Amino acid sequence: MPDAPTPDDTTTRSEYQEKAKAALDKVKSQLDELRVQADLAQAEARDKLDAAIEALKKRQAEAKVRLDEAQTTGADAWKSAAKQVESVVDDLGDAIEKLAAEVQTAVGTAGSAAAKARDAFVDEWKKARTEREKLLDDG
Repeated sequence: MPDAPTPDDTTTRSEYQEKAKAALDKVKSQLDELRVQADLAQAEARDKLDAAIEALKKRQAEAKVRLDEAQTTGADAWKSAAKQVESVVDDLGDAIEKLAAEVQTAVGTAGSAAAKARDAFVDEWKKARTEREKLLDDG
């Protein structure tokens, strides 16, 4: 038959349970915060990307119209129109490259913020774990 708990055991058990519950609550709140940060980063990046893609699609469509128009012009006018289309295509390529870099930066920034939050959480968690372990060792 197990020994009856002493008042000190009961106090230690209660204190440990409170600290463990607080640690689990902290994990839940940290996970909730990370989810919010991830959702915001995704939404921000998605909104920025969507707007830029729409603008680039319009420019691409305009370039296609110019190219189609160039097919019905004379030889000299065609070359001039083709050069304009080529310039637009180059600009579109540069804009896509810049947009991709901006999205990567946004994702990286969100990742960096999440890493800082994670590091602060881990430091606090380790400290609290040491306190809980002490309760178990002393008990």
